[in-house]
Amino acid sequence: MRVVAIVSLLSVFCGWVPFCVHAAGPAVPNSTLTAHDWSVNASPNLAGNPPNVKLVERFIASIENSVGEYSILGEEGGEYVCSFRFADLRRDGFLSLVAGIGVVDRPSCRGVEIIDKTVSGFELYSSGGDIGAGSDVSAKIRDLRHDGHLEFLLSSGLGSIPQRCSANWTAIYAWTGANYTDVSDRFKDFYRGRLQLLDKAIPALQPARGANGYALSDKECLEAEAAALQRFLGISSDAGIDQAVRLATSRDRAEREFATELLAKIGTPKAREYLAKLAGDQDWTVSTYARNALAPNAKRPKVADAFTRVN
Repeated sequence: MRVVAIVSLLSVFCGWVPFCVHAAGPAVPNSTLTAHDWSVNASPNLAGNPPNVKLVERFIASIENSVGEYSILGEEGGEYVCSFRFADLRRDGFLSLVAGIGVVDRPSCRGVEIIDKTVSGFELYSSGGDIGAGSDVSAKIRDLRHDGHLEFLLSSGLGSIPQRCSANWTAIYAWTGANYTDVSDRFKDFYRGRLQLLDKAIPALQPARGANGYALSDKECLEAEAAALQRFLGISSDAGIDQAVRLATSRDRAEREFATELLAKIGTPKAREYLAKLAGDQDWTVSTYARNALAPNAKRPKVADAFTRVN
């Protein structure tokens, strides 16, 4: 099974899947992109004059195959490139290709792949994120400090209430010399800005979606994100506990499921107390989520994980 298929499967159970890196072997000759000039200084370069998406799909498939993984990219009923962009992520003279990967006829585009051109060949990095994380990778490549260094913003799930809303977290990644690393801690202003936006948007929510794209049905998820931001910024270590406790006692099974996700991420003694109560819930899914979160070998969930390197 290829990398992204594995990542997609793991993300169902883990909620978040870190990036994996694979060093590609010798260049595959059947792709014109393999032999193309990937240098930043090429005129025109791939960033300013990108190829068509089918050529990009064939190139990525060739790289996946060259690292020993079976690729279904571009195959009927398989996977496809949702979006892509060439960008100077490493600042080493070569461009990188960032591509969002989706599954045909499914609401996906949750995979993200980065292929770096190096002096020794190509390196492939892959990740899973939230549904839609790869739908517009160009918009996720940002120069947050306006210093010429590009960061990649990847969204992952904090939890969801099916048919109502999803609570998301945006992690910030950047090349740090040996790998793409979670550098979110370096960009507290970015998260303060997001919290300020939510503090204004939540009280103003209306039944119909406003210009910001949010409706009253999103309130629980936006409040959960705001609480996660407060914990991350050190404003309050148990931010969101009142909301999670209220949801834990709801008659709505979906809300209790959401509560288990939030309580697991909060991780305080009070949160674990309510997880213990939910472990006895009459609904099998709710009780299973709660028991798993309470297991002795369970790791306290994080809002984001560092990349995992796979040799």
